[in-house]
Amino acid sequence: MSANIRFLLAVAALLGAAAVPSAGAGALRGTPPRAAHQRGLAVVDSLTAAGAWEAAAARAAAVLADDGVDEDLRWLLHQRAGLALQRLGRLDEALVHLEQAVLWGPSEAINHRNLATLLVALDRRGRATAEYGLACDLDPSNCDVRVEFAHVQVDFGQYRDALATLAAAEALCGPDDPRLLRARSRCRLASGDPAAALPDLERLHELAPTPESGQQLALARLRAGRPEAARLLLAPRWRGGLDDQGLRILLEADAAVGDPEHAVSLALALGAGGVQLPHDPLVWSQAALVCLGTGRDSEGLILIDRAIALAPDDPDLRQNRVILLNRLGRAEEAAQEWARVLALDPGRDPD
Repeated sequence: MSANIRFLLAVAALLGAAAVPSAGAGALRGTPPRAAHQRGLAVVDSLTAAGAWEAAAARAAAVLADDGVDEDLRWLLHQRAGLALQRLGRLDEALVHLEQAVLWGPSEAINHRNLATLLVALDRRGRATAEYGLACDLDPSNCDVRVEFAHVQVDFGQYRDALATLAAAEALCGPDDPRLLRARSRCRLASGDPAAALPDLERLHELAPTPESGQQLALARLRAGRPEAARLLLAPRWRGGLDDQGLRILLEADAAVGDPEHAVSLALALGAGGVQLPHDPLVWSQAALVCLGTGRDSEGLILIDRAIALAPDDPDLRQNRVILLNRLGRAEEAAQEWARVLALDPGRDPD
């Protein structure tokens, strides 16, 4: 724990001692109850700012133990306690407080939004959707909450509803808002319509190009049947700026156009000292498939062996190794490898 946090906690403890006095203490010290409750809320906020979630939740509960807390402070204290408990992973306890926050502050959009977020974590989809709807209704000019709601709807597979939510968001934040473009393209991709996602992804990459936006655009181009256009985005960053997902996308595009150059270079990189190599077996497997499809069987075997070294119990990888061994005329080794495949997956069809 840092010295700054220890200091904040010490100050909070001192303030807390005066924040919620024992019965009769407020009268003795001349402290009005509301002022004491406000001071208690300030202590809770200090603890929250320090990341002291356990102490913040406990302090909020202590203040709430006084039945005389005013309504406008009561929902704030329930809100703080619920969010702190959510950060601690105590979701059922958090739910009690966030529901109370809604009860005491029903016209506050943030209360419905917080409750909706927790309900999503609890996979209570119907209630989460209803609470997000109320948050949008209570704060109709808030673009953020609508985009957030749309992402949740995509997660729930409610693609048509998500697009309707984003149409309302577009009227608020404008057609070129990156939040809108990301959410709408994600919805299109998730619903299996990569061609429809392309305009938003192209615009997003034009307005705010990042490695992530480039990879998403490349993936959409690939899924829309435009592998060459996908390669144009990613090939310049081969071995120099692609994460494992980017490598897989580029190699899949290579397979679609029948170009083994990148896969072969990956196979050769195994013998080069100091070269940064992927740790994802799927990258090596995809590269092996490129070689398998273009007649580069020797390099394909090197690549599939690397994939198997990273995931030795994957029967699909080992079956691809069987194919490559047979194509290289190494039938005895292929038979031994097939025995390993059957040991991992006894019901596998040899065809």
